[in-house]
Amino acid sequence: MYSIRIIGLISILAGGVLSQAQQLKPVTATPADVKPTVSDLSISGHSVTDLHLRPLFTTTIRLPEPVTSVAVGAPSLFEVEHSDQEPRLVFVKPSTKESATSNLVIALQSGQEISMRLLSDGDGGNTPVDFVVNYRPPQSFLIGSSDAVAHSVETARDEKPTTVPLIDQALKTQAEIATPDWVGGLAKNEKNPDGKAIAKPLVAALGDVREKGDEMLVAYSVMNTTDHWIEVLPPQVELNSPNLGSDKKKKREILAEQIPITDYRLNVRRLAPGERADGAVQFARPGFKQSKDRLLLQLATASAVDTPLLMPVPFVAPGR
Repeated sequence: MYSIRIIGLISILAGGVLSQAQQLKPVTATPADVKPTVSDLSISGHSVTDLHLRPLFTTTIRLPEPVTSVAVGAPSLFEVEHSDQEPRLVFVKPSTKESATSNLVIALQSGQEISMRLLSDGDGGNTPVDFVVNYRPPQSFLIGSSDAVAHSVETARDEKPTTVPLIDQALKTQAEIATPDWVGGLAKNEKNPDGKAIAKPLVAALGDVREKGDEMLVAYSVMNTTDHWIEVLPPQVELNSPNLGSDKKKKREILAEQIPITDYRLNVRRLAPGERADGAVQFARPGFKQSKDRLLLQLATASAVDTPLLMPVPFVAPGR
């Protein structure tokens, strides 16, 4: 009889402990479902891209060329990582579980810049999250938010074709030339206007020359002929005129007048040995010149700016 009572008491106590354990079991909230998106965007320096983020998730930004620097407006709210070991990747994630907004600027090796608006709805957000953003070289020259890209397939039929600027068309055509006609600038035994020898770091090739209203558009290519890295400077255009005075000493002097440049493109600024860069420059051509005046495209490197390579440019563009 006592054994039966003891067994019953143990069963009651065990049931109570089990019931209490079930009541004390912590209940964890199920996190909101995250909808990941992967976007493909074109590089543009004239617009801002929205980047949707979420706490505890890292977004990868993949660039078509090495990144030289990154800057975030609110470093206490967003973490941005970039390593030289992965020069084409940038990683972004929120540092706070609260909603936050800031901006991010990414500078590329070619000199282009990408501007992004960072948006985080916090833990309670339900907006799709950008897991991967792939940037490609500029083609359509239009860039929008990741939401617009995600739905671009549905709206493509309603959009009008994008007009590519003429200077970008000229750059693309020049870059597609496999073997440009490389030259060393002025004639072999000729010197630059300052009397110094022709610059050695570069050889160049003149491409298509066009007229655009009162302006001229010139495409060109340059190649690094040294055994070290060089940095190519933006192009300059000058009208150089011999001094026609009576003084014999002054006759040797050459007067150079800089021509205003309205726009230019250069797809690469830093060149490895044997590497090539393509560019295009648009400038306002003078209305007339003297017979001995020359219109010259001036190309130089950061380490030899005083000895530029000079490429003669036709004063009148070929046409019908």
